[in-house]
Amino acid sequence: MRVIRKIHAAIENHYQQGVLMNNKPSLKKLPLVIAIGLASSSAWAEKQDLANNTTEVWATQVSSTSTFLGDDDIELKQADHLSDLLRSLPGVEVGGTHSVNQKITIRGLDDTDLDITIDGVSQNAYMYHHAGNILINPDILKAADIQVGANSVLTGALGGGVAFETKDAKDLLAPGDHFGGRIQGHVASNKYAGYSLTSYGRVGSNIDLLAYIYQVDRDNPEDGKGRENLGSDGEITNGLFKAGFDIDNSNRLEFSYDQYNDEGDYPYRPDMGVATNVAITGDKLYPTTYDRKTFRVGYELDKGDDLFLSASVYHNDLELERKENADEYQIKAGTTINTGAKLLAESLLDMAGYSHNLRYGAEINKQETEMKKDGADKGGEDATSIALYLEDEIAITDSFRFIPGIRHNHYDLNATARDNTYSKTTWSVATEVDVTDELTFHLSNTTLFQGPNLEEAFYADSVNEVNTNLKPETGTNTEIGLRYKTNHLAGLDQLKVGFTAFNSDIEDRIAWQRANNTWVNVDQVTLRGFEASVKADKGDLGVLLAYSKSNSEEEATGMPFADEAGDSISLTVDYTLPALNLELEWDSQVVLKEENYDKSGYDVHSISARWTPDTVKGLAITAGIENLFDTYYVSHVSRIGESNHPSFGQLLLDDAEPGRNFKLTAAYSF
Repeated sequence: MRVIRKIHAAIENHYQQGVLMNNKPSLKKLPLVIAIGLASSSAWAEKQDLANNTTEVWATQVSSTSTFLGDDDIELKQADHLSDLLRSLPGVEVGGTHSVNQKITIRGLDDTDLDITIDGVSQNAYMYHHAGNILINPDILKAADIQVGANSVLTGALGGGVAFETKDAKDLLAPGDHFGGRIQGHVASNKYAGYSLTSYGRVGSNIDLLAYIYQVDRDNPEDGKGRENLGSDGEITNGLFKAGFDIDNSNRLEFSYDQYNDEGDYPYRPDMGVATNVAITGDKLYPTTYDRKTFRVGYELDKGDDLFLSASVYHNDLELERKENADEYQIKAGTTINTGAKLLAESLLDMAGYSHNLRYGAEINKQETEMKKDGADKGGEDATSIALYLEDEIAITDSFRFIPGIRHNHYDLNATARDNTYSKTTWSVATEVDVTDELTFHLSNTTLFQGPNLEEAFYADSVNEVNTNLKPETGTNTEIGLRYKTNHLAGLDQLKVGFTAFNSDIEDRIAWQRANNTWVNVDQVTLRGFEASVKADKGDLGVLLAYSKSNSEEEATGMPFADEAGDSISLTVDYTLPALNLELEWDSQVVLKEENYDKSGYDVHSISARWTPDTVKGLAITAGIENLFDTYYVSHVSRIGESNHPSFGQLLLDDAEPGRNFKLTAAYSF
């Protein structure tokens, strides 16, 4: 039986026992993005012993192509914000402190240059330049799978992607059980509290259902200087319903509906710090609603090694509404709608004397924007993207794998300022060499393509200057690296090392030109750097150290990206006390100063503990202190520094992170 089916069977078995195994997941159960990152490692995974460490199911699997953890490729996180999940990963940063302004960047490229999905549904949007484009609740996530850099034809974004996957009843139910549930409540000293309720069950032998509700009330937090962050007072509600139907052993249908609502009195510019908002609008706040509705119907066909196929159709509606009470209107709303279909298949076969792992598929997505004032249509645009792709992992020998790929992209843009159609065939080629059973080298080169985005939905009535000569962004991404794993070295139970160096050249980078009120192509942009990680385990102690270095340069100006995160170091130390059912963790992040922009360096530290008493089965209590030393800091990908605005003059933009925060969570599963 092939390796991916071995791993698939092992993980399914552990899920059904009500626990999650720390091991590399099967490609067949993963979202598209992480399949890319793990696909070429299947031969490596075959050499690893199946791990027998277990932990509670209700956690989020965080897996990244920038960190090699071997059997422990799944990190376990408990989070109430995306930064809790992703900031420790080399090459990844999360900016924005406001709930409507969560912003993911990978190697300095923001989410408009990434492939972001929830359960395979596209979340890509450009909503409003003072807000984020992503509404995600970490509590219900089963997996967050990050492809750091574009290194495969299976996705078409410039900088990689993030695939979020929500929990399923089928994963949570133990064999023989027909019903289960979970009650969770949490409170934090930095002004928020909330709860979640989950029920899941099995009807007969082939239908599984899950219903989930989450709510959190927030007040205004304080930063590390004790200053209140005005305009954060609001409420988030998230509801999820999922149903699965196993037609037979090979065929499965799935349906899901996911609604996320963020409502409160928020500032006009929630991405900027208190000082800027007070300077421009005083203490005025605006009733705001940011809402996401996601529908998905999925189908899976599993014919073993011959064919595994996953297909889905979806509709995602993202709406930002604000009561502005302007002279000519009262309420303004911008909407981005993604409607599409995806198909991804995998086949294992022997051909011409070689073993082939074929991954192939197609996708189509129509993105539409619209803007309304007091319910009246004021503008909108649309774009349709179509892609076909094929990737083949060829085992030339037991220790050498060659992985070519090809993708055809078609992009039809119907915008206010321009109507264009773009077509481009891109390709990738990668190799992996097992030098020894412990050491693997990898090398890849991928060509890039991305058409111009639609204008921001919240200002779809604003007509920018026409630029009919706007070109799509193209380029190449080259990566070289290694993975190393050994047992019993220097007294350690296990040591794992990962390293990836990258160089990305982006031609005709699209940028906003304020002077001419239009989007233009700038000269070549180069991104280069590396991500490195070391994981050491000794008994109940685990230490993960990661370092990320990223430099970018615009050829025309010689300056780096404004969103460049620069150099950062992360440290995670875990210690388990089995006799006490207690897990302890220390997290540190050190970010070095940026020289070209006014971005100060900082270090921030957090501690946490989780206790699962034997006396009350199903109870878990988690306590922690975030930002332990009450540090004042601003993420390098948030609004930061000073700006001389043509209308408002000198502004201090700092979107400061919350200060020290004591957290307590109690959860009971049954």
